[in-house]
Amino acid sequence: MVNADTHRRIFVLQAEICRGLAHPVRLEIVHLLGSEEMSFGDLLKRMGVSKTKLSQHLAVLRRARIVTARRDAARVFYQLTHPEIETACEAVTQVLTQHLAELQNETTVLLRRVSGARRR
Repeated sequence: MVNADTHRRIFVLQAEICRGLAHPVRLEIVHLLGSEEMSFGDLLKRMGVSKTKLSQHLAVLRRARIVTARRDAARVFYQLTHPEIETACEAVTQVLTQHLAELQNETTVLLRRVSGARRR
């Protein structure tokens, strides 16, 4: 049986991963890496951000153990430490999509009510 202290430690580790993902640029990196390895240069071309910015975000992802780096001569290649991280991000995207659809439906209903109230 897992005790409360173990659960708390797991939550701390989970929070560290979530902090590592808590930026749109880092989420885009995770999305681009998916289940494949990419070089720094390829990421740079695909993302259109500065070298400095990309380096900083990759450093955060490395510290959070979300990505790993492999050097091959002068090139550095990155990949997700665990492909399940992208799966988790996709699950959040699905929840967000559902949430936005619900908000859109609620907004449509409210706009109809407001529009109907004005006509009276």
